[in-house]
Amino acid sequence: MIASSRNLNLYPPDHPLVTGQVQKLFADMEPLFGRRDKASVAVVEEVLVFEGVPFYQPNIAVREFQRRIEERGVTAVEFHRGLTVGELLGWAQFLVEDNAHISGMGATKWLADKGIAHIKVRDVREVYNRAIDTISDVLGEVRMGRIPSAENAKSVVADLTEYLLNDRPALLALTLLKSYDNYLFNHSVNVSVLSLALAEALKAPAADLQVIGMAGLLHDIGKTMTPKSIILKPHQLTPEEWGVMREHPVKSSEIVAKMPGVGELCVRLVYEHHINFDRKGYPAVEAGRQLHPYSKIITISDVYDAVTTLRPYQKPFSPRDAMRIMESLAGRVIDPVYFREFIRVLGIYPVGSLVRLDTGEVAVVTETRSSEPLCPKIKILFDHSGRRLEEPIKLDLAKLRPGEASRNLIAPADPLLYGIDPFELLAN
Repeated sequence: MIASSRNLNLYPPDHPLVTGQVQKLFADMEPLFGRRDKASVAVVEEVLVFEGVPFYQPNIAVREFQRRIEERGVTAVEFHRGLTVGELLGWAQFLVEDNAHISGMGATKWLADKGIAHIKVRDVREVYNRAIDTISDVLGEVRMGRIPSAENAKSVVADLTEYLLNDRPALLALTLLKSYDNYLFNHSVNVSVLSLALAEALKAPAADLQVIGMAGLLHDIGKTMTPKSIILKPHQLTPEEWGVMREHPVKSSEIVAKMPGVGELCVRLVYEHHINFDRKGYPAVEAGRQLHPYSKIITISDVYDAVTTLRPYQKPFSPRDAMRIMESLAGRVIDPVYFREFIRVLGIYPVGSLVRLDTGEVAVVTETRSSEPLCPKIKILFDHSGRRLEEPIKLDLAKLRPGEASRNLIAPADPLLYGIDPFELLAN
């Protein structure tokens, strides 16, 4: 396949050197479908795995194939029975297509537009963007005075859950992407993703993950009924305005309760997401009411994403500073036990964070480990002088190789100062 892609850089798709390579690959793959319906290739822990067999010592072609699919936001590929030579040729073209073009439209859509039906990809950015579009549609329906359907929201939460279980670092990295103009959309999706991650770490039953993800996605739906003059006010709210703002959990739960196919537990989590661990907050808690444990998950995720996002009245805090702020809230606003688990899930420097090392180098965090939060896997992007490296240096700070100098994380770095997208850095 890499040979075909290389030839496409030199010759048109119908050139014999291209078609010959593709036909040879098709002949090699055809026997696979006599024994199975599909053949899968995935990147697991930075290792390419074909049908469960890892390439721990890949050759140049395997490394190039892995690099090309990751650059295009793909972490897994499935070749299904019924695959044609033409579809394989299309896949070879995909591997040489401009990264930015595919990133903009999504790998799945690119393949669909080319009529490639028997090659499926796992594209984490696409499912995140689809979640953004879904909540945008849901909120649009509410603004029009209609009760939205829950089907698309359920589908996208199921996909987010699957990606979280199979490609957690990439999905969590996307929660670092913030849009001031589309704050409510991004915030809703981020709270859903973060809530799913914390719930999975707390060993919530698989059946409950869908409910928790839905509650995270829909928790602020009632804000569509809050005047924009209040939501976008750059200064402190008056007591009257704050009273209006505090109505949104009740309004959200009332809307969600009317959505066909959404259960009572989801409604309850939406209603309770601003009730604090000490039972203060809003709405007021009646005597004898017990908060559902899952509500505490939504609360922690909501606070974290809000604190790390630029708001009309607030500058964004770095993930590390956000953790410090939340630590001061533990035991009052948020559950301290769940918060400790949240730190273990995200790490002190979450996946996608840009960090400065004691060597003066700048790196992006690619994977965290709960047992050693200060020793994540990283990619060094800039040397001690601030020069961008042509090839990032991959390191596991917990497993330095013999003769490798020790490095320590000392502070977060601002991606805006370097003009880089953390998610793109994870793929490259």
